[in-house]
Amino acid sequence: MEESDYERLRRAHMQRNHEYLVALGLKSPDAPIAPNGKSEIRRTPKNNARRKRKAEMIDVSSLRRSKRLQDTPAEVSGEKISDQTEAEEAAFEGFSLDRKKQNEQDTAREEAMKYLRQVRQEILPITCGNDWHAEAVRRWGVACQATNWKVFVESRLSTPPPVSPLDFLQEWYAVDSWRLLSCCILMSRVSSWLTKTTAIANFFQKYPTPTSFALETEHENVYQAIRSLGLFDDRLASLIALTDHFLRGAPLPNGSRDDCFQLSTERNSPYKIRGVGPFSVDSYKLFCKDDFHMTLSDGGKPLINFQNWRRKFAAGAVI
Repeated sequence: MEESDYERLRRAHMQRNHEYLVALGLKSPDAPIAPNGKSEIRRTPKNNARRKRKAEMIDVSSLRRSKRLQDTPAEVSGEKISDQTEAEEAAFEGFSLDRKKQNEQDTAREEAMKYLRQVRQEILPITCGNDWHAEAVRRWGVACQATNWKVFVESRLSTPPPVSPLDFLQEWYAVDSWRLLSCCILMSRVSSWLTKTTAIANFFQKYPTPTSFALETEHENVYQAIRSLGLFDDRLASLIALTDHFLRGAPLPNGSRDDCFQLSTERNSPYKIRGVGPFSVDSYKLFCKDDFHMTLSDGGKPLINFQNWRRKFAAGAVI
């Protein structure tokens, strides 16, 4: 069976997370992406009464209406006719196909949620003990610069919320702050779900860490990964500004850099990053810091469904 766009892109995101695990030294390149390799689609048991409704068949011999012939055996060939029109049958076939696709997508979503939980269990723990410099290099590469490495690492670590069934793209990259914010820059002002998810997967395939992006010397290589998104010059400038802010800290008025990673939407703040607006900052607070009590900005309103789900989850109203 040919994979749907949803399934294909889900696997692309899983591949990017697998490559990130490999880059962190947590997985072997030869390890299967999913816990048990590629899993088969589980079929939901069918309810024949509701999901595979059969057309009611009528014996043509019961259709005789003439009083003269009512008691006379009908001359029939045994042919049956349906009480459904062709349009009704076609509509029902389409309904059955849609339900089948929905079941397969629901199964894929359940597998994705399970996979994301496993990825977070492997990536989030600190593995270098009190060697904060080594931890920073392990996670984000050799281009990291800081004076206080403990502050540097702890302020950049993500503490994401539980995995939801809502299919927010940010959840695939919430395990790392730089990746989440890069994802927001790339998805901004793109309406096509297929276009933005494909381009974002391509970007992280080439640049799994901020150091790998910072060391890129050819803008053409970046362009090839994200050209379908448009507004390339703006996105490139934003990605460069974000990566510099992340690896070196915000530039302070005294000429030093702040090791503590912070974000702001205030124009004159040293923590304001070009291209990282209210939507990106709200996404960071919600998906990397689990701040579900926050008041969303006008730009963050697209996140309201996730925030509502998170609040219900915290109250035990959903699982």
